[in-house]
Amino acid sequence: MWDRRVWTRPILTFVGLLVAYYAFPVSFDDSPGVVVVSLVATLAGLALIGSSMVAELIHLRRGEKSRSTSGLAMLIELLVVAFSLAFFLLELASPGQIVDLRTRTDALYFTLSTMATVGYGDVHAEGQAARALVCGVIAFDVVIVASLVRWSTMRRSEGR
Repeated sequence: MWDRRVWTRPILTFVGLLVAYYAFPVSFDDSPGVVVVSLVATLAGLALIGSSMVAELIHLRRGEKSRSTSGLAMLIELLVVAFSLAFFLLELASPGQIVDLRTRTDALYFTLSTMATVGYGDVHAEGQAARALVCGVIAFDVVIVASLVRWSTMRRSEGR
């Protein structure tokens, strides 16, 4: 059943992350006005993320019933965006590291297809730095995310 209270924070975190991700200035060659607007939008997105995370921590600190699923969703959202930004910045710093990665959406697509182990092949790691970062994403995905999902599932089954 959909419990709006449980999923409000992950949804707000998702919105904040997308705003911060797409607004984050990667070039300061633009006009000062564009850079300032980008920085303000990034800070607004980060403020939304921060307030959601603080609210979740307060909830946990009070010892209220655990909502590990929504907390896990917030963590995964944060990591997807962090890896996407890392891939995008790597490609900006060293063009050709990731074939056909030209935009932030390409980086998000590449990260999600890598984390989901789909790997369509249209956007793929070519350079050694990119491949090392992809190995980190895959290892993280297999070890950490799988462990968190397993832990969450075990907690639910113990509660029944």
